[in-house]
Amino acid sequence: MRAVLFFSAAVLCGITALQAAEPSAFGAGNLDADKPYGLTETEKSIYENKKALKALRMRNRENGAQLQSLRERIDGLQTIVEGLNEKAQQNRRTLSEIKQGADAKAQERDEKIAALEAAVKADEANVAALKTLLETVAEQVDTMRADYVSKEEYNVLVRDLNAFKREMAGVLKHVKAPAASKAADPYAKYASKTLAVKAKQNYDRLFFKKAIPMYEELIRRNYKPAYAHFMIGEMWHYRKQWTKALSYYKASAKLYDKAPYMPKLMLHSAECMMHTGDKAHARRFLQALRSKYPSSPEAREAKKLLANL
Repeated sequence: MRAVLFFSAAVLCGITALQAAEPSAFGAGNLDADKPYGLTETEKSIYENKKALKALRMRNRENGAQLQSLRERIDGLQTIVEGLNEKAQQNRRTLSEIKQGADAKAQERDEKIAALEAAVKADEANVAALKTLLETVAEQVDTMRADYVSKEEYNVLVRDLNAFKREMAGVLKHVKAPAASKAADPYAKYASKTLAVKAKQNYDRLFFKKAIPMYEELIRRNYKPAYAHFMIGEMWHYRKQWTKALSYYKASAKLYDKAPYMPKLMLHSAECMMHTGDKAHARRFLQALRSKYPSSPEAREAKKLLANL
């Protein structure tokens, strides 16, 4: 309804501008004035829409800046937590070696053990505190997302919705995002950073049976979940499990739609659609890829696929 009103107001404004050969007397009806007066009902509607658009743009910029700041804080806190975990593990190993060592003098060994035990407890306390802080920041991000102006509301006023986000919402909304595995955790001994390296090594060797559960564990830990979803999608795409791959691509894009691997994600998503018979949506997806990333190798591949659709 608001979109119709906005469009109608724009048309009436154009007609009024054509009919008026001269500006209104003493500035009456001037929509560009700081405090316009003498407005017709149509001009008032246009003026109110312009004010609403300006307010929404300012709100988007402010929320976007705050959201980016919170994301950076989360990344920084995750790095600190990982470092403290690794430090704590090293201290435990050193503590175990000292306890088993027969060469150290009893008094010196006891002093080192006491110091290391205190260090381990301090590290564990720091990790717990940082995790609490991380959860608080994550809650702030969720609140920001809830208050963020929706793409649909913004599109009503400016009619400039991003083509890729629109296709993601419309084409893949029927595919449910996969849930993280609930199986027992066999990777407790690995820090998240180490586990991510091992998962990538298995992926590079095409050991997908090992790599997939590792990436699922990283999703459960919320460690770079957008990338983990993308990598699982790549493995199902390689195995020609189109529907499964598509569901993981969707989850990845929802978490981080500005990732450097987005051109490949869009191209492979379109291929999955083609193989499942959804050629109409695949075509629009490939067109969105060429529009959003025109210089990418994936855009050139998209051009070839479009020629055969």
